[in-house]
Amino acid sequence: MVINFFAEQCQSQTNQIKFGICDDPSPSKHPAYIDKENSHKWIAIVENNQGIAVVFTAIDNCIEILRPDGKMSSRCDCMLTYDSKIIFVELKERNYKNSEWIEDGDRQLRKTIEVFKHNYDLTDYKSKKAYIANRKKPHFQYSHKERMQKFRNDTGVRLSIENIIRIP
Repeated sequence: MVINFFAEQCQSQTNQIKFGICDDPSPSKHPAYIDKENSHKWIAIVENNQGIAVVFTAIDNCIEILRPDGKMSSRCDCMLTYDSKIIFVELKERNYKNSEWIEDGDRQLRKTIEVFKHNYDLTDYKSKKAYIANRKKPHFQYSHKERMQKFRNDTGVRLSIENIIRIP
């Protein structure tokens, strides 16, 4: 079954200089969304200093990705696309012990990217990035270079663990 990662009902577009990506707290079954005004709700901050037209696509709770057993697969929250570039984003807002939230985000991004690659040619994109963003822990006490390098080796996508996404 082909999965449409570009379903119009899951998309919105903006060229706003600065906006946020939000995801209402559990148990909400609503997809992630962009917000231009209520910065207190932003989990990830997108800095788009050149005002480039960016397409936001909600994935979790919007695009159906099923496991072989028919149950819903774990997936990242959203993706941003512009000028032949793609950014997968996993939003985290809870306080976790240690780096559990990073491991969880890594797993969700990997699953989403794997399914995306089965449906689209990732080499069509000049730049491929993924972000794990946590508003509660925007700064980290140690480096995750090894994890980020392994992620890139395994997926072909560059991983960043921070809550500020810069366009371009």
